[in-house]
Amino acid sequence: MNGRLGYGKSTAAMGLIALPLIAVFALAAWTLRRANPVRAAMREQTTTETSGFYCNLKALSLKERARHMQLTYEIERGRVETVEMANGFAFRFQDGTISLAELAEWVSAERKCCPFFDFEIELQGNNGSLWLKLRGKDGVKAFMRSEFGIR
Repeated sequence: MNGRLGYGKSTAAMGLIALPLIAVFALAAWTLRRANPVRAAMREQTTTETSGFYCNLKALSLKERARHMQLTYEIERGRVETVEMANGFAFRFQDGTISLAELAEWVSAERKCCPFFDFEIELQGNNGSLWLKLRGKDGVKAFMRSEFGIR
């Protein structure tokens, strides 16, 4: 009888350990399904010779990529304004949807994958908005439109 109780506890413990892993993989699959075909195709390429822009998919470990995808989802969900600039875009986030630390963590990972971006985080005074500005050389806006679903 004790063996059965031990087995039940072991199974329950394994279930508790497996649950977060299943959640991470489910989030990753859901995020990938949401991606448009152009974005998916761009992510699969490690180099784009004609544009000079590339995403180095090997720059992050599997654990880092899962976290980066989670942060990307949060950033996309919290984005309330997109402003086109001469050499990129600025994104304003809804208060409370993403923290300054989370945005900085996303930038840190994104710069490993996409080293051609210039990043600027702006936190406006008097409890103002949190902004992310992404810039780059000529042609980066077309890349960003497909990569980030900007119309």
